Amino acid sequence: MIRGIGSGVGGLEEALAQAAKNQKARGTEGTPGADFGNTLTSAVQSVENQQAEADQSVYRVASGQDADLAGMMIALEEANIGLRAMASVRDKVVEAYQQIWNMPI
Repeated sequence: MIRGIGSGVGGLEEALAQAAKNQKARGTEGTPGADFGNTLTSAVQSVENQQAEADQSVYRVASGQDADLAGMMIALEEANIGLRAMASVRDKVVEAYQQIWNMPI
């Protein structure tokens, strides 16, 4: 159950790798923006799954079903890292949108 704390961002990397595999399978590999929405959706889903896993871990420790306090803390930290990484991506996307919006025509 104990995983490295760095695997919080690993969930995002896995989602991006899966999206790249899907693009290759469909033959849309070189198409700009072809699956940006799907990639973003799978990354958000990955972070959501990490949050749910951390919640379950807290519940198990709080209810006495599991005594692995270290595992719970690692799951919480992975979820936190994933959420912060997703927030950082969101901030960059919003910043890029604002730069495009403010471009002179």
